[in-house]
Amino acid sequence: MFMGDNMSDVMTELLDILNEDGTKTGECATKAEIYKHGYWHRTVHIWVINDQQELLMQKRNPFKKTFANLWAISAAGHVLSGESSLESGIRELKEELDITTSPENLEYLFTVKREQPYKDSSLRVIDDVYLLHYNVDVEHTKLQVEELTDIKYVYYQYLESILKNNDKDYVPYTEEHEKLFEILRDRYS
Repeated sequence: MFMGDNMSDVMTELLDILNEDGTKTGECATKAEIYKHGYWHRTVHIWVINDQQELLMQKRNPFKKTFANLWAISAAGHVLSGESSLESGIRELKEELDITTSPENLEYLFTVKREQPYKDSSLRVIDDVYLLHYNVDVEHTKLQVEELTDIKYVYYQYLESILKNNDKDYVPYTEEHEKLFEILRDRYS
């Protein structure tokens, strides 16, 4: 779903504007408009876990508008208009980490709603969270450098303590992290 006035225009990704309950309003906007006006919108978060129970972390590009240069979730992105979060997750994994996977490999975990300050407005986001069991070769993975500059695995229990202790090199600890680590503790402890 892209829009441009003519063929020479730069293509613009459109996102569905949502109601607070996650239902579509029937309207779309660019990411810039979504951010500027604080519209509710959907994103997808994919946590990649390997056979050693380590979670893949990405270091966000230093020029990102939010959480620049911090270690964050394995892969994430905005759900484009007309796209499901599952389709978005598959697309983001390919774009950011060059991982090709199929829908049955992504395990839906939960959805969280969040609001965070952003410039003169608030980011209002509904995040669909998935888990992918996959062993990434961190030394030989082709990264989308516009989004991230490095990747590494961190044992999930250690990562939980890093985030809970507000390590300045990592994104802030959130409700999503709390729910994720509860699920992982139930499975692996």
